Amino acid sequence: IQSLALLAIAAGALLAAGRASAQPPPDYGIDLVTVGAVGNAPYDGEDPFYFAYGRGRVDYEYRIGRTEITTAQWMEFVNTFAVQGLRESFVFGPASWGGQGGGPGRAYSLRTDVPNAAMLPVVGMSWREAATFCNWLHNGKSSDPVSLRSGAYDTSTFGFNPDFTYNDQQTRSPGALFWIPSYDEWLKAAHYDPNKNGPG
Repeated sequence: IQSLALLAIAAGALLAAGRASAQPPPDYGIDLVTVGAVGNAPYDGEDPFYFAYGRGRVDYEYRIGRTEITTAQWMEFVNTFAVQGLRESFVFGPASWGGQGGGPGRAYSLRTDVPNAAMLPVVGMSWREAATFCNWLHNGKSSDPVSLRSGAYDTSTFGFNPDFTYNDQQTRSPGALFWIPSYDEWLKAAHYDPNKNGPG
């Protein structure tokens, strides 16, 4: 997947099956919920297009954002580097959000013609931008541009093959504190309810 309609974030609760993290990472204002039921059965119901059949099993506990990343959360990220003159080098801007150019210096600002612009979801950023955002969170929201290069994803892998396919690191690095949810993680979280039908 090379672009995201809406950015969801997953975060470590247990880094791997049976290995608890010493301390879960901070939530940074992201409304994270814990998804348990470790080793759940995959979906085996109707699926005429085979998008979900056999998928959704996850063998570790994790946290995931209850909502998409908001404009305010994304703006903090891009403005950390825009004021350093690095905006164009790593982010082109979402297709839809509550921000706009024209803030002080090279910073973005909230739109004044949109009610509650800070809470609008960020829509249409690239997969690479989302991965870079995860690196920034992983590295404690550092203002050092080096913090964008690794942590959850190794950006040195971001490139194209001769046939124009991507060779980006698609799965998170071991020990990543924040990451783009996998299809199985997202599918499980979307249907998870610890108070319904037994163990989630």
